[in-house]
Amino acid sequence: MADERAFEAEREVGRIHTFFPILPALGNRWAAKRPWEGKTVALNLHLTTLTAALVRELALGGGQFVVSAANPHTTDAGAVDLLRSLGFEVYTGGDGEDRYAQVLAHEPSLIVDVGFDLLAHLLDHRAHQVPTVAGAVEITRSGITRLRRRERLPFPIVNINDGRLKPAVENRHGVGTGLWAAVTQLTGMHLAGRRVVIVGYGPVGSGLAMYARAAGMSVEVVESDPIRRLFAHYDGYPTPSLEDALGHANLLVTATGQPGAITADDLMGRAKSGLVLVNAGHGGNEIDVDSVQRTSQRVDHVADQVARYRLEDGTRVTVLGDGHPLNIVLNSGSPEPVLLHFAVLGLTLEWLATAPPLEAEEVLVPTSIETEAAQTALDALTHG
Repeated sequence: MADERAFEAEREVGRIHTFFPILPALGNRWAAKRPWEGKTVALNLHLTTLTAALVRELALGGGQFVVSAANPHTTDAGAVDLLRSLGFEVYTGGDGEDRYAQVLAHEPSLIVDVGFDLLAHLLDHRAHQVPTVAGAVEITRSGITRLRRRERLPFPIVNINDGRLKPAVENRHGVGTGLWAAVTQLTGMHLAGRRVVIVGYGPVGSGLAMYARAAGMSVEVVESDPIRRLFAHYDGYPTPSLEDALGHANLLVTATGQPGAITADDLMGRAKSGLVLVNAGHGGNEIDVDSVQRTSQRVDHVADQVARYRLEDGTRVTVLGDGHPLNIVLNSGSPEPVLLHFAVLGLTLEWLATAPPLEAEEVLVPTSIETEAAQTALDALTHG
């Protein structure tokens, strides 16, 4: 079974590279330069076939790469089997062990993280290893928020979430297309004519709204920040309160980056019965599924990744993907935005490994790196 899954994942990676060969182009570069020779790199990522494609190309640049699953609910078994068949150490937590402790036991000198989970484990539980870490990369908005709550950082951490490319391409277009493809795949719903509420109007939320409107949906935006709410207004979306929006919505999508953005208390007495709840944010806790479960009289598992709850007041709500980022759970949508983002990640790792030492602080990804990634993407699109 593992061999079959690995084979299918290998075929998927080949298909991805055929139509957008950005990572093989960089893999050739890293094979020639060997920027990670003699180094250990720890990667805490969502383990999809796209991640497997990235790790394989990175490893051409020398060094040892060890991988942990950022979220068991977004972990693809085929991708794990493929990476293990290629000789990589991959820790998913499936053996009952702490996957972050396992990956840090390899004593990495460079770290890549989503959500600041691996880095927090290092700083809070393995402080003796901190002096051996030369630098790190954080990918997500939620991770940058957690990073900034720290009084000080012991080594440079490069923020690629706030560069020019990730918000404009992956967050806006990648999630914007992938999320709605996942909703249709799971539910069979035709999106046109449905009423959707987007909670949060950052790069992810604005992309979701744009693609929902293009699909014929009626879109409203709930946003607590007045500036972003004004952006939504001038983009042509009504901006009601959450309470008002819930009364007539067919779907609600969270894109806030904050835990507990939607709770059972928000829903009871307010939500239109039959509301479908979807999360597009990195974490699995923007929809407080635990509170929904606690206040439910009944739950029906309608299909894989589809659970319908009957709340205490009789309201029925359906949660997709158990509240985890649905586009990643199903690995849906075009891979191109994610691959571009991975190109930025790989070039940033190369820069960290070869550049003069940086100050121990948050570092915005350099424009030169994003420019090089964009040109590589354009070449792949033109000549792929």
